[in-house]
Amino acid sequence: MSGGPGASGQLGMYLDIGPCTVGPDANSTRRREHSWTDKANVVFVDQPSGVGFSHVNDRDQVPVQLYDGAQDIHSFLATFTSSIFPDLADRPLHITGESMAGHYVTAYTKHIISRQREARHGSGLPQLNIKSAVIVDGYIDASYQSSGYFDFFCSDWRGDGRDFPLMNATACTIMATAVPECKTLGAQCRLTYDEALCSFASSWCEEHVGRFFLDDVKPGGWNPYDSREKCIEPPLCFDLDHGVTERFLNREWVQERFGFRNVSFQLIDLDVAKRWEAAGHLFLPVTRELTWLLDETDVGVLFLNGNNDIIINTPGQIRMLDELPWHGQADYRNEKLRTWFHKGNQLVEDVASRRMVGAALAGTYKGGDRLKLVTLDDAGHFAPLHQPEAVGAVLQDWLEMHDG
Repeated sequence: MSGGPGASGQLGMYLDIGPCTVGPDANSTRRREHSWTDKANVVFVDQPSGVGFSHVNDRDQVPVQLYDGAQDIHSFLATFTSSIFPDLADRPLHITGESMAGHYVTAYTKHIISRQREARHGSGLPQLNIKSAVIVDGYIDASYQSSGYFDFFCSDWRGDGRDFPLMNATACTIMATAVPECKTLGAQCRLTYDEALCSFASSWCEEHVGRFFLDDVKPGGWNPYDSREKCIEPPLCFDLDHGVTERFLNREWVQERFGFRNVSFQLIDLDVAKRWEAAGHLFLPVTRELTWLLDETDVGVLFLNGNNDIIINTPGQIRMLDELPWHGQADYRNEKLRTWFHKGNQLVEDVASRRMVGAALAGTYKGGDRLKLVTLDDAGHFAPLHQPEAVGAVLQDWLEMHDG
């Protein structure tokens, strides 16, 4: 699943991890190396309903909260693995997503497992064999991302002596002063799950911690999705709306192959994003749901995060996972981040092996089969696009660990 809210699954398929990319003529495709489809069967979903090629008769019926979206995904997967591809019914299933899909993956996985447990006796729905959740640069809790802006711009958070600060001393001082209140508001939001309080917390944190960054998200300024690139045009800051992929998916012959006709296709439906924000659910965290998955199931949870992503920054993800309450928190939090390497599609985690095979440094990691965070150097918000080989190595290792 892609994020947004309002991003089509085609975004991930053509721009990120699918088997093909769109050619520069916007009328052809090319084979992608290191696609996730080389390692597993992958289903790209246009959701919530009304996004991409999915359709609702009344736009006011577009799901604008996680519960409604979760019901649709559960129904779809149950049908997909029973009526359409029954040979997949007992296969290991990994729920994956990017960006806002951090919310989708976490909440939908909890919903499906909860409903399966409730309906185990007397229900005709198939039992989905969910083994893990994979979250790429995923939105879990806005307050951690806002407080993470200070670390990203003003500290040597990587601990490797790279150039910092990225903002002037005055900005960093003001940001540092605001971080404690942002953390307090975030804690109150997580405790209550109150929509008004969480919306206020998000606004306050962005205004007081994030404003120096957010005020400079403009043409030629900061690109929220990749600190290495300049913003082209807000809010997306990169060429997406009118790029070759969207033009390709609006071609008549392409839509006919897909079984559609005269669909005004958008990779990102900004109307859906506005509806989610207006409904107030956008600012609720999914930390409770994540804790439930770790405490009440044996589902493994893998976080991948690009170290050049600002909007879902690695320092914020590190702090969020360190502070997440679950039965394994103490051991996880006490672990130090360690460097990892890859040689082609092979993951290499220890230094001795790396020297022997000549593997390349890729980032840092901590955790194990229940909860793991993997960070990627030289990667922004779309980490699999920027580091396909390295991400492929991590994914291969993760699938082997959880498919048994």
